[in-house]
Amino acid sequence: MKKLIAAILSAMLIGSAAYAAPFYTGGDMTEVTYIEDLGGEYKDTSGDKVDPFKFMSSHGVNMARIRLSNNPGKGTGDGTYYLPEGYQDEADTLSLAKRAKDAGMAIQYTFNYSDYWSNGERQIIPSEWVKQIKADLGYDVKDVKFLKSMTDAQKKEIQSKLGDIVYAYTLDIMQKLAAQDTVPEYVSLGNEINGGMFFPFANTYDANMNAGRFELVFDENKDEENDVKCAEDWNALAAILNRGYDAVKEIASDTQVVIHLANGSNEGVFNWFFDKYIAAGGKFDTIGASYYPAWSHNTIETLVTFCNNISAKYDRDILIMETGYNWTINKKNGYGGQLTPTDDDPKNAEGYEEKYPFTPAGQLDFLADLFDALKSVDNGRCAGVLYWDPCMIHVEDSENPNESLSGWAYNESDDKPAGNVVENTTLFDFDGKALPAFEAFMGLRPDRNKYIAVYYDDNNNVIDVKNAGAPPDSKRVKVYAWNGEELNFYGKNW
Repeated sequence: MKKLIAAILSAMLIGSAAYAAPFYTGGDMTEVTYIEDLGGEYKDTSGDKVDPFKFMSSHGVNMARIRLSNNPGKGTGDGTYYLPEGYQDEADTLSLAKRAKDAGMAIQYTFNYSDYWSNGERQIIPSEWVKQIKADLGYDVKDVKFLKSMTDAQKKEIQSKLGDIVYAYTLDIMQKLAAQDTVPEYVSLGNEINGGMFFPFANTYDANMNAGRFELVFDENKDEENDVKCAEDWNALAAILNRGYDAVKEIASDTQVVIHLANGSNEGVFNWFFDKYIAAGGKFDTIGASYYPAWSHNTIETLVTFCNNISAKYDRDILIMETGYNWTINKKNGYGGQLTPTDDDPKNAEGYEEKYPFTPAGQLDFLADLFDALKSVDNGRCAGVLYWDPCMIHVEDSENPNESLSGWAYNESDDKPAGNVVENTTLFDFDGKALPAFEAFMGLRPDRNKYIAVYYDDNNNVIDVKNAGAPPDSKRVKVYAWNGEELNFYGKNW
């Protein structure tokens, strides 16, 4: 019966846009091709192999996040690590978008505008764009000596060129998405851009950039003699990203453009950023936020207050672009993942390890509470929440037991994977079997609700599925116990 209810709910989620805006309970699907090519298998709770898109769609995941990196591969990372060639690039993400669309999912498409991981401290200009700027303008924006001697006029010339490149690149990708009928519902320009983008040309605060890895450095990591100075320039950031915004809207006027920051639940960070970004003329439709209790140390209740206040102040919906929680404390090899607490960093909101222990049940409870809470945001202004990373599962290395073939990046020195730091936060266990967390995505909480109600219209079309609650007599309803017994028909009270 659970499978029947899951299938019914999935069909509703796919078709719900016909009568109401859905609340998105989604996940990042970017790593799927990579995992499959390594030999990883996704399985249902019985251990049978499944297609992850079809399985997740039928279990309440109604949006796929897909992250585009420009040209991943050896030599295009940060000098120490790189992303594997052939994955997360244009061809791969277009294929992933098609699989998501065919499975009935909405799409959130992220332009990293980088060949490598990007976040608040690292925004490396794509290697092909570096070549284009040098060919067109004669400036090498990876040459530290040039960056240190660059004039204001040269900098403005490069900033203008970056705007042109962003527009052309974004337009091209959007056209290709449209051509295969996978126009995204949401597009984010950059990933966690608290520090700005395209360092050192569009920073949000005065900072030092490491001359070797091209990332921002602070405090004892500064090297005043060798670092590149990055001046705050909100006007440049807004002007460049506005070109991306215009490109998206030229192809898909209804697509919502997201500006995505880390530190979701920290109102001060978001007030600072969006006050300045708006004052500089920056365009956007939706505010994107990453929320991890492990890094923010803030509770779900704090996040709801944040969503209420920020959405009201800026009159924008909020989409939680990332969240995650451990289903077990360590990776399969016994070492900690990125959300594993340490003595120096408890990595959780206070009391959460007791309230939501690092177990499959604890992960389910965290997500169920999170989803319920975000649905209560004032005026429905939380559009949904996307899990990161549900799919980057452990892939057993037959030559090294308990080690994974999948890695968050590869070492430049030996081309070996640098470790999978999220395999203990995925939605599938170390053997690839689906975890109980999917019940939260389906809106089902058997530990807290004894019944599931399936509502029908007069033509016996399913129009709603809910946890237990007295159905109105005006609707036809079947109610099922979790053992599969049908308890009543057509509006009868229990």
